Amino acid sequence: MTKELFKNIPSKVGDLVRGVESGRIGLPDLQRPFVWQDSKVRELFDSMLRGYPIGYIMLWESPANYESKKNSIGSNDKTYVEAKELVIDGQQRLTALVASMYGVKIVDKNFAEHEIRISFNPLTREFAVFTSALEKAPEWISKVSDVFLAKENNTISTLRRRYIRELNESREKKDMDRLTDAEEDLIENNINALLNLTDYSLPTLEISYDAPEEDVADIFVRVNSGGQSLNENNFIQTLISVYENSTNDRINQFCKESRIPRDGTSYNNILAVEPSHLIRMAVGLGFRRARLRYAYMLLRGKDLDTGKYSSEERQKNLDTFKAALEKVMNLNNWHSFLNIIGEAGYINKNQISAKNAVIFSYILYLIAKYDFNVTAMQLKNIISKWFFMGTVTSFYTDSIRILRKALLKSNLLIYVVLKMPRNSLHIWKKLFLQDSVMITSILRFRMS
Repeated sequence: MTKELFKNIPSKVGDLVRGVESGRIGLPDLQRPFVWQDSKVRELFDSMLRGYPIGYIMLWESPANYESKKNSIGSNDKTYVEAKELVIDGQQRLTALVASMYGVKIVDKNFAEHEIRISFNPLTREFAVFTSALEKAPEWISKVSDVFLAKENNTISTLRRRYIRELNESREKKDMDRLTDAEEDLIENNINALLNLTDYSLPTLEISYDAPEEDVADIFVRVNSGGQSLNENNFIQTLISVYENSTNDRINQFCKESRIPRDGTSYNNILAVEPSHLIRMAVGLGFRRARLRYAYMLLRGKDLDTGKYSSEERQKNLDTFKAALEKVMNLNNWHSFLNIIGEAGYINKNQISAKNAVIFSYILYLIAKYDFNVTAMQLKNIISKWFFMGTVTSFYTDSIRILRKALLKSNLLIYVVLKMPRNSLHIWKKLFLQDSVMITSILRFRMS
């Protein structure tokens, strides 16, 4: 029988939420765009109150000795500096619970801060998405977070008495009868039922820390394929957000600013930057990988020679990633590259056949600039031709495997174009995708 890579861990909603708050469970969706609609969060609460199943949570055990990473209470926002477990499946579900139950703000798909507010009617046991009308309606508690926070602050009795008092006052103004004792008991029972959702059983699977990264990444993509579209980029962002949250914040800020017209930012008309774009750029520049199969191993702290994990190895690889990311997010580099393709005639996103054309051409631009010391004028001529031919031939719409080969060959191509004698270029032409119109064009440029 095949050895299972996971084990079942009986968990309650309250345990998981407290794990996120303490930092024991790494939940990156609190920092990256949350895609669920508020109505879906309302349905989540309604299902829990009715006793319906709401799915499961999958965690990946960290190889680090997390016990030694604890901080004393009060010295940090979280008890744990590094997570013991990463959320592999159920990120949106767990984010919805943490954010709505305790008023934690998330960022939406446009990188704007957003508070998930779900209202509750203790008389009818109904949930609703917050509106200004419900906020004024005395029958409704406008935010369920008020209830859960009141319990934490030992003020739940005060909240319940205030709710009953304000509802009675509203009824009197409308010449309606005050609440009966039975209705007051019903209100108390339903508020308690809401609070008891922290004891709701949420099936949890934990993948062992020694499970191969490729298997875990494959699990990550497969289990999320039915919901939000996730891939290796998202998996790497999960690692970055847990192990290097300040870097994750900078990535999100760069992406946010690329959408807002303002001087001195990443804003442009070509590409609304996503975190996955920056990750792929940094991995391509720093690790020379178009495929990301090794990136998540490195960022988790694995020595590829020994197969062992260590915080030192993880930090070294994170430093390499961050150094590449600095060059990727350097605004001078970014806008110089965009100006090149702009002067080539590409001035808005509707002219771009594939986002990968921008991503991989920018990687090529940075490799040429930093590794081959290509001058600004040479960069302008080479990259503009490369981008043009890459776009018109749909060169970057192929699979990542083909793009990986293209990236490796483009590294060599820069060297060939700039360093080899002109009369030797016809020999090299046969070595680099000889059926590619794009490379032929660039070689002709060098020979002209």
